[in-house]
Amino acid sequence: MQTIKNVTTLENNYSVQLDIDLADKNYTVNGHTVESVTMYADTDCIGDLAVNWKCEDADSAGYTESIMLMRNNSATDNATQTMQEFYWEHAFDDTLATILADAGFSAAAVADVCTSEWGMQDTGRASYDANAIAAEMFAVYNLEPAE
Repeated sequence: MQTIKNVTTLENNYSVQLDIDLADKNYTVNGHTVESVTMYADTDCIGDLAVNWKCEDADSAGYTESIMLMRNNSATDNATQTMQEFYWEHAFDDTLATILADAGFSAAAVADVCTSEWGMQDTGRASYDANAIAAEMFAVYNLEPAE
């Protein structure tokens, strides 16, 4: 079992970077390789954890034209289907929980992790809300997020 310091780095006096390399783990979702779990947290911004997956067939087919680039949730392209697996089917939730627990995060912090807003995410990145994970990252380095 790792400790949180093994998977994080103090970037300066107010930010922490989480990097868990999964390249050798052979994790996949809908045929796409899951490469890493990352999160940048500083005293003003916490909680946006990313599960990064390789998408060789990414294109604009799953996006709609609007003021913001949004996924079309009824698109049938493979990238959109993979995002649906992450966000709606929760296909990686249990694996992510195990990865985070093995990295030294508490059961309470791991249980607090949930998928974020589906429609505005980039292809190749599933976003999770993980404020308690960020708080534990800060605690390891004796930092406190801004209120």
